[in-house]
Amino acid sequence: MIPYLFQIYGPFYANCYGMAIFLGILIFTYLVNQDPKRSKLVTSAQLQNLILWGTLVGILGGRALWVAGNWPVSWYDIIEIWEGGLSVLGAIIAILCFAAIYLKRAKVPVLPLLDLIAIYAPLLQAISRIGCFMAGCCYGKITGAFWGVIYTHPDSAVPNSLKHIAIHPTQLYSALILFMIFLLMHNLISKYFKKPGQLIAIYLMLSSLERFLVDFWRADQEIINLPVLRALGLQQWIALGIFGCALILFVRQSALKTSK
Repeated sequence: MIPYLFQIYGPFYANCYGMAIFLGILIFTYLVNQDPKRSKLVTSAQLQNLILWGTLVGILGGRALWVAGNWPVSWYDIIEIWEGGLSVLGAIIAILCFAAIYLKRAKVPVLPLLDLIAIYAPLLQAISRIGCFMAGCCYGKITGAFWGVIYTHPDSAVPNSLKHIAIHPTQLYSALILFMIFLLMHNLISKYFKKPGQLIAIYLMLSSLERFLVDFWRADQEIINLPVLRALGLQQWIALGIFGCALILFVRQSALKTSK
C-alpha cells in the first residue's frame, strides 16, 4: 500500500491515514448535522465545537493508550501521530468522558445526543480503518489465505519482518464489520430502541465486540505481562470492560418506564 498521497514540502507529506480520518470526520459531521433529531438537541455551533474538541481529546486519549501499551517508546514516537498508532478504544473512552462533561455544562441532554452520535460513529471508524490499511498500522498475522495482503513500501508501518509476506488485512476486517454496524444502527436498531442511552450502549457493545474478535488476527497486540492475563491482548481486555459497562447501561436504561 502507499502511505502517502502527495508531498507538501520537504519531509512533509499528506498521508492516507490522516486524510481518511479527516474525510471520516467531515462525513460524520455532515450526517449528524443533517439528522432531523439534531436540531431538537443541540445547535450546529455546539455540535461543531463538540466534534472539534472531541477530535482533539480523542487523538490524545487514543495516543496515550497506544503509548502505554507499547512502552517504552521514544519521545518522537509519542508525538509521531501522523504515522499511525492510535488506540480506538482509548479514543472512544476519552471522547465519551469529554462529551459528557461538555454537554452537561452546555445544558444539552447527554444520553439523547450520544444516542444520535452512536448511529454515525461506526461509519467514521470504518472510514478511518481504510487509512490504517493504507498506512500499514493495525496489521495482521501471517496468512496463507488468498485474500492476504503484502506490504512492500519502505515507509509503511508494518515491521520489516512482515513485509513481502502475506498477512491478514485486519484493517479491512474492521472496516467491513464497522460499516455493517453502521447499517444496522441506522436502518434497524435506531428504529426500535428509543429510550435514552440504549443506542450508545448498543454501539459500544458492538464496536467493542468487533475489536475483541478482530484482535485474534492482529499481529500488533499489546500483551499484559501477567500469566493470568496473557491469554488476551490489552485491547481485548479493555474491549471486554467497555462491553460490560455498556451492557449495564443498556439494561439500566431499558428498565426505565417510558414517559407519557
